[in-house]
Amino acid sequence: MRPGEVIDSRFEIERVAASGGMGTIYRALDRTTGAPVALKLLGQPDRSASHRFEHEARILAELDHPRIVRHVAHGVTPDEVPYLAMEWLEGESLAQRLARQKLDLEESVAVLRATAEALGAAHARGIVHRDIKPGNLLLVGGEVAGLKVLDFGIARTKRTLGALTRTGSVMGTPGYMAPEQATGDRDRLDARADIFSLGAVVFECLTGRPAFQGQHVMALLAKLLMEDPPRVRHLRPELPQELDDFVARMLAKDPEQRPRDGSAVLEALDALERDPSSGLAAPPVLYEAITTGELRLLSMVAAKELHPASSDGSANTLVAAMPGDLTRKLHTSAQPFGARVDALADGTIVLSIAGVGDAVEQAARAARCALKLGQILPDASVVLATGRAEHTGSLPVGPVMDRAASLLALAELEARARPERKPDPVRIDDVTRALLDARFEIEAARSGTFFLLHEREVGRSARTLLGKPSPYVGRDRELRNLRELLEDSFSGPEPRAILITGPPGIGKSRLRHELIEVLRERHPEITVAVGRGDSLSAGSPFSLLGSALRGAAGITGGEPAPAQRERLLSLVARAPALGPGDRTRIAAFLGEIVGTPFPSEADPRFQEARQSPALMADQIPLAYLDFMEAACAAGPYLLVLEDIQWGDAASLKLIARVLRELRDRPFAVLYVARVEVRKVFPILWEGSEVHEMTLGALPRRAAEELVRQMLGDGLPPAEVARLVERASGNAFYLEELIRAVAEGRADRLPETILGMVEARLEAIPPEARRLLRAASVFGETFWKQGALALLGDAGGSTLAVDWLPWMLQRELLERREQSRFSDQEEYAFRHALIRDGCYAMLPDHDRALGHRLAAEWLLQAGEHDAKVLAEHFERGGEPRLAVEFYLHAAEQALAGSDSAAARALAERGLALGAERDVEAALRGIREGATSTLRKGGAALSSSS
Repeated sequence: MRPGEVIDSRFEIERVAASGGMGTIYRALDRTTGAPVALKLLGQPDRSASHRFEHEARILAELDHPRIVRHVAHGVTPDEVPYLAMEWLEGESLAQRLARQKLDLEESVAVLRATAEALGAAHARGIVHRDIKPGNLLLVGGEVAGLKVLDFGIARTKRTLGALTRTGSVMGTPGYMAPEQATGDRDRLDARADIFSLGAVVFECLTGRPAFQGQHVMALLAKLLMEDPPRVRHLRPELPQELDDFVARMLAKDPEQRPRDGSAVLEALDALERDPSSGLAAPPVLYEAITTGELRLLSMVAAKELHPASSDGSANTLVAAMPGDLTRKLHTSAQPFGARVDALADGTIVLSIAGVGDAVEQAARAARCALKLGQILPDASVVLATGRAEHTGSLPVGPVMDRAASLLALAELEARARPERKPDPVRIDDVTRALLDARFEIEAARSGTFFLLHEREVGRSARTLLGKPSPYVGRDRELRNLRELLEDSFSGPEPRAILITGPPGIGKSRLRHELIEVLRERHPEITVAVGRGDSLSAGSPFSLLGSALRGAAGITGGEPAPAQRERLLSLVARAPALGPGDRTRIAAFLGEIVGTPFPSEADPRFQEARQSPALMADQIPLAYLDFMEAACAAGPYLLVLEDIQWGDAASLKLIARVLRELRDRPFAVLYVARVEVRKVFPILWEGSEVHEMTLGALPRRAAEELVRQMLGDGLPPAEVARLVERASGNAFYLEELIRAVAEGRADRLPETILGMVEARLEAIPPEARRLLRAASVFGETFWKQGALALLGDAGGSTLAVDWLPWMLQRELLERREQSRFSDQEEYAFRHALIRDGCYAMLPDHDRALGHRLAAEWLLQAGEHDAKVLAEHFERGGEPRLAVEFYLHAAEQALAGSDSAAARALAERGLALGAERDVEAALRGIREGATSTLRKGGAALSSSS
């Protein structure tokens, strides 16, 4: 439309005011009244869009309220384009106002009242707006008092709500829509959905931040469904408790707990304003003690099929798309991995895995789950992220959800950019890559992410560090002893079994890898078969041997059954001592171990065994014995079985039998396991000789050598010592600390290490973990009464009496002979990693509360270090108090002639928003310290 054109002989176009996916809004002149109007023309009218447009027009025509934009007329142009004329309003949206500043208490309450008045009128007519958000609330003249509600484009009446929702109508805006709206629960969708949205708007007005935050729709939906927003007074403690409680009611997940409609909101608001005590700012009482909540390492797989982008490219609105049939199908596939399945309203499928072994095993399980999901959904983008989340049995939320959402958005963006719109392989984040590097085929992708291609054959690759194989250091003696034991066995020949044990990350797998490489180099004729136990199949008969046979035959699991049978026959045929008849018989029975069944007619004895479980139980071991005897006749044979703590008794008993019966064959077994293997299989090796080697901590000199090889000789000795000390002899920890330094993250403990530490903390009872989390807020040193102050009065002393001696006995803590504070028992964590792991498990609200309570307790105990108090108050969300103590700390630094520290502390205080006299004092210290440092530098230059 061009200026001067006239619509329906009444509305003269003046200019374009706004445009979007639904159409264009013009400023026009109403020739009938002489007043300006907002003329909305539908952009690309199709049947569905025209229906929605007509519906909006009829709803506006039905509503006549000063808080709702006024309907003027609607109709159709000669070109059959629907139009809607509304009163012209000058001003700005509430979203524009909030982008500049949060509202004060009076303005926020005015927004609440005005919007509730508009909604009360709509709800009285059975109309649910369904898209209340700051962008749809116009402040006429820029004043809150002039607020009007706009855009009833997705509003629904009781008459049309159910039918239109079933067809997949637009649902609302993530971050403001009610939970029942996000899940498409049309049976519960009524006026209370608007009340939830209004609660989210008022929360944002009062606090200056949205109630639900997330960079991507997937993360927002998950938080909306499962995460409670912070209470208003947690962010602004000076606001009235009664208002805080009322906003929390509006934001209740259960619609039954919310006010019934806009009129009920007004009634409640009137009651609050009549109560003279409701405006008093009582001290916050929401979080008076560290809660039982814990952040845990979690792996999250997310998938979403590609769909055409919306007409305007906007991601602001959603279409109901709950893939119920697919969700049910996924439950069956996800169950073996221990994954929880959730379907979000935008069509995203989320599978979350937590509490499965240590971080490495959990990530491996999640990787297999992601690969499986990619097979089920070949047209979907699949991503995998690992991180921390508060896991409560419902859909986890937190940083890991945001990370997964970012990966999914990137994957979708790149897939849409290709003409064939084909999704990439599974995309994973850096944390997952670090945990999977030794087991899976991974390649670098764009934007610091990686592609997970497939699981590697066990034993064929070494862990990489900074893009290249990690140097092998510190285990030369163990490698030499193992090599000599095996070479003696092969030259005897005399079958031999060796067991390597050690805790996770100590270097067992790397030693195994180096041993195999050395043996292959020195003995090219050797056959090496490698199998691995898996926590998913732990205890399943022959799962361990099946893994080794599949690897030896080259069976990956994706081939059809006939191809797998051919590979087994080919494996057996490599033993020249076996005749054609024996080959088929042996391959058929080995197929029972591998999980590749042969047809009954493949061999007469196999056919007979199929009819008798007892005969099958006899014939399987005999076939494996025959196979191993023939294989060893061709040359030395080494069977390597890793992670046998997740093995099975049937496999281990059969291997023990082979060791006994092949007395003159060059055969050896190398078992690799965690230290708990003896508890899992306590009597398995009775009657047979097993050479056992327990790996201890990586020697300090070897650890220092690894650091210098990877980070260079220029690293200060103190930093080398810090890394080595923190790793405590664990090779995995040391490599991850090296990676963090190389990537500029030296100040943060890597998630990979925290996940491994978490596995140890998992064995500690929950009550003791809560005490440790409270203690960790103070740092590596804490005081009994200080930790109890963070736990609240109820039961606190009992916790300490019960668990402190227990933790001392288990060498988690140690008691100091002298305490910095008189009459206070002082304790310390035995290892910094345990403290860091406990601290990392604190949810954000517990961490902030803990630091505030710790600061208050330290003040009472007589803490004189102002910097310690300042940091606690800063982390505890008390910037005003933190500023004051940063000033004291800067003064203390000046008194100690430490100008550099004084300047740094003054800058930290200024960054927190110091005011008036305190600001002037901090600026004075900063300028004085800077001047002193300049003079010192000049003096040093002249003397040199």
